[in-house]
Amino acid sequence: MSRTRKSRFPTLRNPLRTAISLAALSISTLAAAQQNTIEEIVVVGQGGVGSIRLTEQNGAGSRLGLSGLDLPASVDIISREEIATKGDYGALEAVTRTTGISASASPGNGGTSISSRGFNGHGSTVYTYGGTRLYIVAGTVTFPADTWTLERVEVLRGAGSVINGVGALGTTINYVPKSPVLGDSEFESAVAMGSFDMKRIALGGGNQISEDWAFRLDGSYQEEEGYADRADEAREVLAGSLLYQPSADLSVRFSVDFADVDAAAFWGTPLIDGKASDSHRQNNYNFADGKVNYEDMWSRMHVEWRLADNITFRNDTYILDASREWQNLEEYSYDAVNNQVDRAYYLGIIHEEKQIGSRFDFLIDTELAGRANSLSIGAEVNDIELDYLNNFSTGGFGVSDSVPVFGFEPGVIPIATIPTILDYQTDTLQAAIFVDNVLQLSDQLSLVLGGRYDSIDFDRYDLAIGGNPASSFDTDFSEFTWRAGLVYQPTEEMSIYAQASTAADPVTSPISISNSNKDFDLATGRQYEIGLKQQLLQGRAEYTLAYFDIEKEDILTRLPASVITEQIGQQSSDGIEFTLRVNPTDSLSIDFNVASINAEFDDFYSGGVSLAGNTPRNVPEQTMNLWLNWSPINNVQVGGGFRYVDSRFADDGNSEEMPDYTVFDASVNWMATEKLTVTLRARNLTNEDDYVLAPYVPNQWIFGDPRAYELSFRFSL
Repeated sequence: MSRTRKSRFPTLRNPLRTAISLAALSISTLAAAQQNTIEEIVVVGQGGVGSIRLTEQNGAGSRLGLSGLDLPASVDIISREEIATKGDYGALEAVTRTTGISASASPGNGGTSISSRGFNGHGSTVYTYGGTRLYIVAGTVTFPADTWTLERVEVLRGAGSVINGVGALGTTINYVPKSPVLGDSEFESAVAMGSFDMKRIALGGGNQISEDWAFRLDGSYQEEEGYADRADEAREVLAGSLLYQPSADLSVRFSVDFADVDAAAFWGTPLIDGKASDSHRQNNYNFADGKVNYEDMWSRMHVEWRLADNITFRNDTYILDASREWQNLEEYSYDAVNNQVDRAYYLGIIHEEKQIGSRFDFLIDTELAGRANSLSIGAEVNDIELDYLNNFSTGGFGVSDSVPVFGFEPGVIPIATIPTILDYQTDTLQAAIFVDNVLQLSDQLSLVLGGRYDSIDFDRYDLAIGGNPASSFDTDFSEFTWRAGLVYQPTEEMSIYAQASTAADPVTSPISISNSNKDFDLATGRQYEIGLKQQLLQGRAEYTLAYFDIEKEDILTRLPASVITEQIGQQSSDGIEFTLRVNPTDSLSIDFNVASINAEFDDFYSGGVSLAGNTPRNVPEQTMNLWLNWSPINNVQVGGGFRYVDSRFADDGNSEEMPDYTVFDASVNWMATEKLTVTLRARNLTNEDDYVLAPYVPNQWIFGDPRAYELSFRFSL
């Protein structure tokens, strides 16, 4: 198969030139037009969509409270107002508008998987909620379920194991929840309805209870029928926080977050001659009573205690519970001879996971050789228990049949004859010590250093085959990761940086290791990154430009004529990323980003064939996002933009290629009063036919939603 690609955006073939040209054009044009001094521009009514963010602190890239300009790394921040304006109710929708990130989601991974910097899936992405991480089971992440509870989203691109441990070579995503604040009083609500019988209601707010106490409570409910048969979805979320702050030196916050999701039991469309018509895509070949359910409960306590003027103690203690269930007939392929769809693999799977953990650190501000130094040093420990139930040993893999392409009886789950039973239990003890430091070498130059040592002890007890001791085992693995970076700031508004960092990724989910993987170590990776960040035009614009080079070693592969899987594979990527935010006038904001990467296997075999030089599956070479907001008249704002994702391969052999797609969204906001905003929104406005999110298997694709409309009302006090 030819690997020649066609692009609807030919200028992306040299994205560095495009990025520099765009920056130069914007800077020169706006510099001539704008002479007044404005420190920060927020387009009226857009709530931060046009805001400048490089000076904002973030927790995804450091424990030191550094801003984007101070970090030798690439970090995006998505504000809650931006999420609301664009109507990104799901976390995946919001994150995939950021630089270089594309969706590879399916029901099997919780509908959250992404590709970033040439690496795909949850094995190379770490997700945290308020800085707290739930360790993944079998490549599945299901929290947070809704963006209503979020204050912002922070996205660190590139190696991040030094902050949160194993599994962060590609990206770290930190979801920051809304929190109570002493002295603040707020109430907000939203109601929406739209295509596919979508209905949504959300409420939230907080207030001060007494001199020392404040609370916040947020909740939302959403349901819709979906564009495919029997693809109904419903989710409800509830988040509550209580803040105790008896003095400026001490604060304690108690939080509980809950989510219950009945996701669409829809596993994609089998291709017919490489295509799928609109009517064909609406067919759901799963059982009539297929089930995909996720339930998460996150209980946390956060303490900040200033022990001295220059020393702060911080602690997070938490109990995290996740319960997930799948009961589905999952794989389908088209039989051209009989003009039927062959269905196979009834999989019943249940995760019952509990994680108890605590993390603490001391933040110490001092001087070293007469220069300002900020140090975070601490440790964390987590105990994770898992009950893994499935129907593998009772015959689930043996279920198969064939049905017509149209007009078929889907059948029902045979759980009575093929039960889902407890297969194995695991107990994982993870512990780590870490240090994060920034030293001001001069007025313009700073050195950022960090290191982390992780140790994981794992015990597995097999039960489905009678608890045979020979099938149970214990193992352990550990890794030290580090980063070192220099940040040079010739002015307060500009940073030039360089960084070297390492990361460690598990070859499988670290709390659901199988017997065949128990002897493998962590895969290791290193990243080099250089970049430029600048705010300009008296606070009306900012841009970032980064080049990265990543290499990952010790991935699993099997040499030709060998029956033994070895940890000798290697994968690499390099590329550039450019972002631009600019506010030419008070009534116009522009948010643009583009990424171009080259990802390939350096040493990898499949089926006895070398795949060196091939592109890993689900990895696009180019992505681009644009969003404009414009206020043509008072109280009315028009917003719109697109996301572009290049073609990707559905398999590592690069024999099946998914098309590139461009999805346009648009909205009109009318501020009826100071407190009420009415929004009419259109998603996938052009009804993109090639909108493919991911392959479930190479010839079974999960398509994005067709054109949809929505009307919403948002009220705030």
